Amino acid sequence: MGFREDKLQEVMAEPAEPLARVLPRMDAAGLQVMLVVDARRRLLGIVTDGDVRRALLRGETLNAPVSRIMHPQPKVLPVGTPLQAAREMMLAYSIRHVPLVDEEDRVVDLLLWVDLFGLKRPARPEPVVIMAGGKGARLDPFTKILPKPMLPLGDKPIVEVIMDRLYDQGFDRFILTLGYKAEVVRLYFAEGNGRPYQVEFVQEADPLGTAGALGLVRQKLEGTFVVTNCDVILEMDYSSLLRYHADRRHQVTVVGSLRDFTVPYGVLQIEGEELSGIEEKPSFHFLVNAGVYVLEPAALELVTPGVPLDMPELILRAKHHGLKVGVFPHHGRWFDVGQWEEYRQTLKALDFSG
Repeated sequence: MGFREDKLQEVMAEPAEPLARVLPRMDAAGLQVMLVVDARRRLLGIVTDGDVRRALLRGETLNAPVSRIMHPQPKVLPVGTPLQAAREMMLAYSIRHVPLVDEEDRVVDLLLWVDLFGLKRPARPEPVVIMAGGKGARLDPFTKILPKPMLPLGDKPIVEVIMDRLYDQGFDRFILTLGYKAEVVRLYFAEGNGRPYQVEFVQEADPLGTAGALGLVRQKLEGTFVVTNCDVILEMDYSSLLRYHADRRHQVTVVGSLRDFTVPYGVLQIEGEELSGIEEKPSFHFLVNAGVYVLEPAALELVTPGVPLDMPELILRAKHHGLKVGVFPHHGRWFDVGQWEEYRQTLKALDFSG
């Protein structure tokens, strides 16, 4: 058991490297960890998903070196340690990665939770509400024929791809809020009941916006629940999101996806009426609303059944009423297939293009 040398190199970073260069490699490796090493490959620190979230929340930019973000004293074990000792360490400290080092602290291997405990995810009790009632105007004329949740990704509609991926993370109860062309969605899921998860429906009589349909599911929800738009796919560990939400006792947690925007021109810097400099094609990063949320039933009290309401308004209403609203920064891949160009890119990125 262990990493091949080439795979181990993919999760190593130098301390002076900016976060902007490290994050793409971290996301590509898909292990939610980077090992910070010196020129001799001695371990200096470790950067996990949680370290990145904390850095973004305290205002660090993508130009920050990983040495400022890393945890400088990670838990390690000497190479040759029995695997049972690694299991005990992971359980004792709630960690998912243990570097193995030699007598000079050089990285030799990396043990992962999945190596020691397997792939199986524990079942999750939280239901997932999928907002699937909109017309999908950005995908016109496609949505004149099919509703947006039935947009095909490979041989399945996007809403089923979303549910399959969430089922792989332990979720098995899904509530779809339907409106436009609802009968198409119902007929599709009525064909064959071999799916390993439960699918329920609620029906809008009239369009209720991106949050108004939550008023229709109030009686179905007794505790924490997840809400997702039907046109977004996040490559994210949802157990981390739910743990973050619970630990901070939020009533609403909004997933914020890290996005970079580059101005394609030279930006003029002015002092008074005089030019002080020109910055060529500057880049900025923002946390944008990814269309995925965790809510408590208290938030549903702010939704009037049958009255249109959009999610940004519900979030602001929650803050106004004193509910605790937080943001969970996400730096992995996020696909918004609600517009044609993103849809085409998603087909390629997720290998649905055939």
